Formats: sequence, C-alpha cells, structure tokens
Amino acid sequence: MKTLIFTLLYLSILSIAHSQVWLDNTCLIEKEISNEDYTSSKSNNLLTLVINQEGKLLMNGVKKEGISEIQFKEAVYDFMTNPNKEKTKADSSKQAIIALGSYGEHDSYDLILTYVREVYLYAWDTAAEKKYETFYADLNCKKRDKIRNGDFPYNVIELNSEEDTKKPSFSPGVPTFSGDVIDN
Repeated sequence: MKTLIFTLLYLSILSIAHSQVWLDNTCLIEKEISNEDYTSSKSNNLLTLVINQEGKLLMNGVKKEGISEIQFKEAVYDFMTNPNKEKTKADSSKQAIIALGSYGEHDSYDLILTYVREVYLYAWDTAAEKKYETFYADLNCKKRDKIRNGDFPYNVIELNSEEDTKKPSFSPGVPTFSGDVIDN
C-alpha cells in the first residue's frame, strides 16, 4: 500500500514537475541559501551531491554507482528527516542543506536536481496532509510558506550557478579550467 501511494505521489509530482517557481509559478521562494550558509553549516547538516568528470554521482564524496532513483530519493529524504537520529545526518529538516554541483555539463545534473525537488515536494505534501489534510499544490501561498518555513525549508544551493553566469574573457593568456587537474 505504501508503495502504491508513493508511486501515485511520484506520478502526480512528475506532472507538476517543478515546485514553487518550478511548481506552478504562483508562490516564490524568498529564502535562498548563500555560500556563507553553506560553508558555516555543521558538516552533518550538509549533503553535497556532485557529478564528477566521469558523470558519476558523489554523495558527500562517496561514489554512488548503480544507485536507483528510489534509493537516491530515500537517501535524500532520510538525510533531511533523520528518523533514527544519526549523528551523520541533519540535526533537523530546517538545518538540512543540499548542495548540487558538477564538473562540466552533464545531463544527470538536471536529473539529480529534479529528484531533489521531488523529494521536497514529497516532504511538503506529507506535511500539508498532516496539517491541512490536502496536497501541498492545493494550498495558497500563505499556507505553503508555513509548510516550508515550519517544516521543510527549501535549502538547496547550486554550487555551479555563479560560475555559469560569468562571461568568457577575451584577454590573452591561458583559458580558465573549472575541473580538477592532477599532476603526475
């Protein structure tokens, strides 16, 4: 039964794919995570998701090859909610910060971002069901804001976003390289 509900929820989330600004363009998320918030946070409150040069996912520096979509979403949700009160996971859903980055452009980056947003939608729907007995998408902006600020704030930072906005320099010299270089 739980699998059926999760599947139905997943399908409904897919149909409204991007929440807030990405959900239905009605309610904006005012709070954004800054680099200072990210760097000053305790390490257990950070989940860093990076797509490496090979296009493989790293979760907090650990390569996750062969992880399924469901396993990934469960890991992110488990990190945010920390039901077993583990010291390696977020102290609370309010303090959980998810950072996304990649070395170069990869199709899987957008997919990972979509999965993270779907986890947030699931968390928001769960909280809305408890508080208001309805889906999150059916709430007005004020109630959505209460869910986000009270239970699951959208604490996602895209580490590559500043780099993407820079225009290339036309000055002579060696061009910049955003990837890691290992000297032999």
